[in-house]
Amino acid sequence: MATDILVSIVSGDLFCRNWMSLLLVRDWRTRLASEIDLETQVVHIFGSPTQRVDCLLVDVDDFFESAAGSAIIKDMLHKYPELRVMFVGTEIESRLFERYEPSRIAGYLKKDEIGTSLGWAITFAYENHTIFTPEAFETASRLGFEIPQNKLIMQTRTLPGLTGHQGEIARLAIIFSLGRRDLADELKISDQWSYGIVSELYTRLGLDALFDGSYDPFQYLQDDPIIRAHLQEIISELGNNKKARDLETLAFHLITMPVIEE
Repeated sequence: MATDILVSIVSGDLFCRNWMSLLLVRDWRTRLASEIDLETQVVHIFGSPTQRVDCLLVDVDDFFESAAGSAIIKDMLHKYPELRVMFVGTEIESRLFERYEPSRIAGYLKKDEIGTSLGWAITFAYENHTIFTPEAFETASRLGFEIPQNKLIMQTRTLPGLTGHQGEIARLAIIFSLGRRDLADELKISDQWSYGIVSELYTRLGLDALFDGSYDPFQYLQDDPIIRAHLQEIISELGNNKKARDLETLAFHLITMPVIEE
């Protein structure tokens, strides 16, 4: 299997930190290297303190006016000469485009535009693209920021083939991995019915057909080598004995895949 993409998160907002962490942990391609809390300046390291970091994911809402945040980013960029920063914010802070060299910026994502597609953005940045969501790109262009040729403009997509209610179930059960009993409590339905609803989602997403060879997932998932490797490993090991966790993780990648603009 290919090497994991190691990501460090910088944020003092516990909710945002948990949101980003969950999406990165759920993705096959990314792994959390550390969480850096601005308010207490406590660094939670997962693994060796000297391990590499491939991407620094910064919550701009909490960082921009923080001297501690600026110092942390400066120290990380100095410590890792190849490290690039991915900014994420509720609004686009234009001054960040002036503060950092274009070569050190992996991208800028507006939270409501990137939605749950964070793992995809990190993966594309790791492949040496610079990632923008539409409003961030418009702001960068207006400011005369040096837009690299390998840019990608992306945003979250509407879940394919699902109604609004099914989309909410998919968000709870697949993206945020809510257990079936908790899902039943949330929807005020029986445990048995919650299992049936999720199974129907898998069918609508075409996951059952992945294992009998009648469906090509890469018409949606693109030819991502890490997802392909995981998928082939699952199919070869499980055959028709499909484990719920594997189906759920595959579905996670399918329904979080973004729209990429030309």
